Amino acid sequence: MTGGDAAATGVRPARAADVPAVESLQRLVSHPSPDLLDAWPAVGTLLVAVDAADRPVGYLLGVGAHLTELAVSPDHRREGRATALVDAFRDASRSDADAADTTDAADAPLTLLVHPGNDGARACYEAIGFRLDARVPDAFDGDDGLRLVLD
Repeated sequence: MTGGDAAATGVRPARAADVPAVESLQRLVSHPSPDLLDAWPAVGTLLVAVDAADRPVGYLLGVGAHLTELAVSPDHRREGRATALVDAFRDASRSDADAADTTDAADAPLTLLVHPGNDGARACYEAIGFRLDARVPDAFDGDDGLRLVLD
């Protein structure tokens, strides 16, 4: 999916006015990073999936090519929003790498960590095309995490 396709499905960069809605959606994340969300303008990418009234119904927070959080409102799941967010993030990551003239970074796979017990998230990521890469000890407050990659 190209950046234009992502826009057609209701994905756009977040604005400061979106933060309260994103904070509400962040409650759906099993291991959220509120400090990272607070710092997103300086260190990461925050994309929102929006409804017809331009209200955030999902979001993706990432740093570099690492997806740190992804959540979609239960009322808007199974509508392709998670896929659209991931596609837009991949496009943004590649554009950022191209702008910085870092060819290796532009070809880097997307990565994420997911809790092994989060079956819903794992199924979503696998449906998008992520594959298991490694088990990461102590990734979630004493629990292991699974590192997934999307080439």
